[in-house]
Amino acid sequence: MSAPTPSAGPGAAPGILAQTVYLLLGILAVSGIAGVLLAAFFLPAVSLASQAAEDGVELFDSIPAELEVAPLNEASRIEAADGTLLATFYTENRIMVPLDQISPHMQHAVIAIEDRRFYEHGGIDFRGTIRALANNAASGNTQGGSTLTQQYVKNALLMDAVQKNDEAAMKEATAPTYSRKLREAKLALSLEKKWSKDEILNAYLNVAQFGPSQYGVETGSQHYFSKPASELNPGEAALLAGITNSPNGNDPVSQPERAQHRRDEVLADMLDLGYITQEEHDQYVAMPVGDMLTVKDVQAGCASAGTSGFFCDYVTRSLLKDPSFGATEDDRRRLLYGGGLTIRTTLDPAKQAAAQEILQRKIPQDDASGFGHSIVTVEPGTGRVLAMAENRTFNPYQNAGPGETAINYNVPQSLGGGSGFPVGSTFKPFVLTEWLSKGRSLYDTVGTARGVTPSFPASCLSGGQYMNRDAWDPDNAVSVSLAPQETVLNATKFSVNTSYTNMAHELDLCDIANRARSLGAVPATFDPYDPATTQMPIEQMYGQELAPSVVVLGEVRISALDMAAAYATYAASGTYCRPTGIDSISDRDGNPLPVTTTQCEQRLEPKVADAMAWTLEQDLVDPRATGKGRVIPGHDAGGKTGTSNEQFHTWYVGFTRQMSTAVWYGHPARNVRPGGTRIDNGRTYLQRGEVWGNTVSLPTWQEYMTRVHEGLPNEPFPQQPTGSTGAPGETVQSASRPSNRTSTSSSRSGGEG
Repeated sequence: MSAPTPSAGPGAAPGILAQTVYLLLGILAVSGIAGVLLAAFFLPAVSLASQAAEDGVELFDSIPAELEVAPLNEASRIEAADGTLLATFYTENRIMVPLDQISPHMQHAVIAIEDRRFYEHGGIDFRGTIRALANNAASGNTQGGSTLTQQYVKNALLMDAVQKNDEAAMKEATAPTYSRKLREAKLALSLEKKWSKDEILNAYLNVAQFGPSQYGVETGSQHYFSKPASELNPGEAALLAGITNSPNGNDPVSQPERAQHRRDEVLADMLDLGYITQEEHDQYVAMPVGDMLTVKDVQAGCASAGTSGFFCDYVTRSLLKDPSFGATEDDRRRLLYGGGLTIRTTLDPAKQAAAQEILQRKIPQDDASGFGHSIVTVEPGTGRVLAMAENRTFNPYQNAGPGETAINYNVPQSLGGGSGFPVGSTFKPFVLTEWLSKGRSLYDTVGTARGVTPSFPASCLSGGQYMNRDAWDPDNAVSVSLAPQETVLNATKFSVNTSYTNMAHELDLCDIANRARSLGAVPATFDPYDPATTQMPIEQMYGQELAPSVVVLGEVRISALDMAAAYATYAASGTYCRPTGIDSISDRDGNPLPVTTTQCEQRLEPKVADAMAWTLEQDLVDPRATGKGRVIPGHDAGGKTGTSNEQFHTWYVGFTRQMSTAVWYGHPARNVRPGGTRIDNGRTYLQRGEVWGNTVSLPTWQEYMTRVHEGLPNEPFPQQPTGSTGAPGETVQSASRPSNRTSTSSSRSGGEG
């Protein structure tokens, strides 16, 4: 049966006295000394409360003797690849530490103020309990007399109820009733038989609240003093120990006078018990609380990750979608926010800092134009994301101001991005990959002239063809004169739209789209964790019935992350790796947890991938190509420019053997043709019509890649391909140009290089 709630006021004393006996008899029943103490102290009261006493013993016997609670919620850490902290996630901000990492001064301070006979009792301090109960009988309270063991039990039961979101258990753990005190007492007695005193003290110091939203002594120490609990001096320990009985009321930041008074009480008790000398006592009593504080606020979530906020958000969203991390999203979220995990990510802080500095200098986040600029780098052969930056500040809250956003310009929609941006001619390498995979050569010739092609082969469509009902007739935007027939190599170097349209006519649009899909270059609106996406028919995935403007000239919106990962396949001799931001996860005890990290698969024949790497290298080697000769000094590198229709978005995607990087520039919210703007701290003025992949995104890519490759050894690209991907003995086209060329540099549909 439940104990009645004590009443207060005149005439209440008999009821209070009865309940005092009710509680004490239950406590004494388990100790085996009930008869002695009862006769000596409470015999006159028993006649008034015999039924209550009997009920108390019955209730005590019915209470479980074992404390069964889930592990305490503990903050999780997200770290960069070098172990530096990016962000903390928690429901209760708690960092668990063993007792040998807690200053002896802190241990002494808590014992002095909360339970000075801690090492003498067996869980219940009968002297303190009797005194508190006698006071309660007169005042009507139910407070006081609790040992550290009892306080640990109370906190543990409450935290367990909170973590389970069990409202009934929360009320039971905090109810002002004798039955709650009786339960805590029995569990404390039981706990003392199983745990050592040091184990109990350590558990209390990790569960107690040491300030508003600061759980556990390590968190409190880091918050108020910016130091670990192992380094606390007697004054700091006394200040922290004084907070626990009123975390808000004794907060030294908001209530310095009350905190100082409480600190001095703790110091007096420490002196009385011989834990500190008179000199130490006087030293710390004389010190103003404000002079002791070095407050460090720790915010939960990626908003505290600074320039790595977007990458942090990408990592957490990946975890919350990963079934290997937990059966349901709720399970995964609870683990992230309370599991005390250490999540080691792939982020390279030096590369991240370089990317952020370059972007903010090129297009500052508060630039009146509103244009966005982003960089993302993937490691070939592993898929590890080394850098992910944009010229914005990550702000997931509704108060986001100018230059702040929660949208990650680099990633797919399901991982915190938008709908992606049209990739323009950076899609052409997927067409070329299919061309070479079909046994065709870089030295095959294709026409450059304009002309409406009535249909294109498309085996996955009804009738096996795509019908050009709109009389689509792309033009070119090139800076060199073109012959009527050009090699596929030159058509790639100069990004000839008409030639690639003719190549597509000799292939199959469905095969081109499937080739891009196999390399991870899929529309940004599709969720890689959704089976409906992975099993979607190719004609539905790319839409518009696989129009050649989409799957040849790149009017498809793909994330920069997926473009970087796709191009990394060429640098890794055909091995495609799904991008990942996570290297490892360990639990609070340091044990590894299952999580999806590197996922790699051979998607291209090595000779095809190597031919692609060599071909895209020519874009940078030949100064007449769209890469304008912007090499990475001392390093073999290749890539491709891209400009979407109407020049709304510009790209460069390129790679070395060590890194594959995609750079995007454009307006993130609407189609705006850049022009009349200054970039790079105003040093460069771009008039309307001058914004291409090689005038904005390529220079950013080159500067960034040059910087992050400093000090790295060169990893050479393959030699010029021969065999099915090129005729034996053939060399790169001469710099001299035949005379029978026509200039095709007027307006066009699709992307320039």
